[in-house]
Amino acid sequence: MAGAVAVVSTEKVLQALIAFTTNLSCLPLGYYCIKRGSAYEAIVGTACAISSMMYHVGEVFEHTAWFQMTGLTSGQWHRLDNVFTILTFQALMFFLMDHNHPQMIDFLRWTFLVFTLYCQEKAPWEIFYTVLPIVSSLVLLIAHHAYKRRVPDWVKTKQFAYGIGLLVFAAIFFVRGLDDDNDYLRLNHGIWHFLIGIAFYFIFLSREKQSTKNLLHKNF
Repeated sequence: MAGAVAVVSTEKVLQALIAFTTNLSCLPLGYYCIKRGSAYEAIVGTACAISSMMYHVGEVFEHTAWFQMTGLTSGQWHRLDNVFTILTFQALMFFLMDHNHPQMIDFLRWTFLVFTLYCQEKAPWEIFYTVLPIVSSLVLLIAHHAYKRRVPDWVKTKQFAYGIGLLVFAAIFFVRGLDDDNDYLRLNHGIWHFLIGIAFYFIFLSREKQSTKNLLHKNF
């Protein structure tokens, strides 16, 4: 019996370790945002990674004294994780708008923050209210460039193609990981963490890599 308990304990520790370390894939993006002076993206991305780490670590160590010092339960960290994940996706959409008016971007950030908080207060555990504020910002991004009647150059880059490809694979593992009970060591969810961090890095980088040598098709 003692052996069984030890095995479960080891598995739980590995689960927490995997969830924690896979979030570190956001480090290249964080460095990139700091380097280019993108404070909003850097702060939101860091908050997303930290809240995700604390949520998953809390799943295992919630009742320990050191975790209780954080002042939040794992469920509360999970809600913060949802909020900052949504804001991170929205930050990406606003970044890709290539907007020349900082006040307009600030307006969008604050408006979508209010909308995101409303959705998460209404139903934090329903996937619809997590996807809705993300899709809304995506629709706005598409509408913005459609209005200008021009395909942005970053869409034509290799970096954007890499990022979108990784994003698709990340989404597959995210869906696979929704069934917690059948996701051993939360491996699928961990792979989601790892891939999404790298995907975002490449997509953010696509705006800085619009030279001819990085274009997929020069006459695209």
